[in-house]
Amino acid sequence: FSENIMNVYTSSFPDLIGKQGAIVRKIKEELNVEINFQDVPKGSAPTKKGKVTLAGKDTDVEKAKAVINNIIMYCHDDLTHPGFTHAELDIEPWAYRYLIGSKGSEMKHIQHNWKVKVNIPRETSANDKVIIVGEADQVERAKTYCEKLIWNAENNSKGRDKADGTTGDSWGDEEPEEEWMKGYMYKR
Repeated sequence: FSENIMNVYTSSFPDLIGKQGAIVRKIKEELNVEINFQDVPKGSAPTKKGKVTLAGKDTDVEKAKAVINNIIMYCHDDLTHPGFTHAELDIEPWAYRYLIGSKGSEMKHIQHNWKVKVNIPRETSANDKVIIVGEADQVERAKTYCEKLIWNAENNSKGRDKADGTTGDSWGDEEPEEEWMKGYMYKR
C-alpha cells in the first residue's frame, strides 16, 4: 500500500475529473486506487497548483500516475478514452488566431466536423504543441485541415500588401490626348 501526491495545475482538474466524474471514476474502478483532489476555491487563479492524492497498491498507484500524466500531457489515455489517439502540431503562437477563428468559429467547425477535441497550449499546459484528440481517421483529417489553414495564413497576404497581379490603372491604357480634351485636363 502506498500514498502518492501529485502537484497539478488546477486548470487540469476538469480534464482529470471528467463529465460528472466519469474519468476519475474509471481510473478508480480499473486500477483500484483512491483519488482525492484538493478543494479549490471558486475564482482562484488557474496558474495555481493543487494536490491530487493517490492511494492504493504500489503498482496501481504508479499506473494511475501514468494515466493522469497522459491526460495532462495529451488530453487522453487508453484506459479512460479507449480507441482515441492524438496528433501534435507544432504551430507558432501568432498563428493560433487562425486556428481559433472569429469568436471561436474555426475551432467549433474543426471540433464538430471531425468529432475531435483541439487543445491550444496555455501558460499552464504541460505540452507546448497544439493537440488534436479523437479517433485516428478523424484526427488525421482534422490535422490536415489545420495544416492547410496555417499554410494559407502564412502564404496568403491580405490588405494593401496583397499581390493580386493587377497593378496600375484598372481602366486600361490611356488613349492619345485630343484637342477637345485640353480644356478639361489638369496641369501639374
